[in-house]
Amino acid sequence: MARFQHTVTLVPVPRRWLESCVAALYDLAQGTAVEGGRLRLPDGRPLPGLVLARGRHLGPGAQYRPVREEGGRPDADQWLTVLSWDRRRETALEVVTLDDAPDRPARLDCALGLTSAGRPQQAWLSATLRSGGERAKYLGGTGRLRLDLGTWWQATSHGRHPSRAPLSGTLTHALARVSVTVVPCPAPDGRWRVTVRARVRGRSVARPLLPLATAVLGRRARRACAEALERAAAAWNAQVPELVRKDGERMGAELAEALLGP
Repeated sequence: MARFQHTVTLVPVPRRWLESCVAALYDLAQGTAVEGGRLRLPDGRPLPGLVLARGRHLGPGAQYRPVREEGGRPDADQWLTVLSWDRRRETALEVVTLDDAPDRPARLDCALGLTSAGRPQQAWLSATLRSGGERAKYLGGTGRLRLDLGTWWQATSHGRHPSRAPLSGTLTHALARVSVTVVPCPAPDGRWRVTVRARVRGRSVARPLLPLATAVLGRRARRACAEALERAAAAWNAQVPELVRKDGERMGAELAEALLGP
């Protein structure tokens, strides 16, 4: 088993700001009207590029598809399905993308969910890649990520430290399994100090080879991971301060403009 740990410092995101943004997204979605499958924003402007292909708007089983520019027909290789939509309980969506390449067909299933839009408590994301062809077993995998927002806010305050990691995830492949935990704590200057830990276990024929690979490439791999985290932290710290100066209503308006396209 190989291990990795690195800590970065991040600009914090206020809890009330996040909650107001989530509420604004829900208001935007629920205020969108449907006419003959076409979507209209709350202000009446048509939303291009997306149609309701099946079901009742935002109801369980509702399916949305992007529209191809040529011919205006829904794309058969991609769709979004509402698994559940309950502002007080859980909202869950699934996005499916197909690649019908003759030599290597593939299917990517992504699902994401949120518990309680009024005061978000849990968020999760899962993804499964399936591939066809001779090496299908080695070209696919699954990933899962779960965020306990209540525990995160507890960890970033100066109260009692939580007993478990607020953010955790796994990536499973035929040859390896990676487990990741992310634990924040308050820095003296008010920012977040976020520690990322990862463990890699070999599977199948790769299990006896992992110690050798760790001995040969371990230092280089750890350095590459640390540099990637530092770049991500730099991008976060450059963009988040401007975002948190905007309230949820303004964020919702900007999202609506982005959905309309150029």
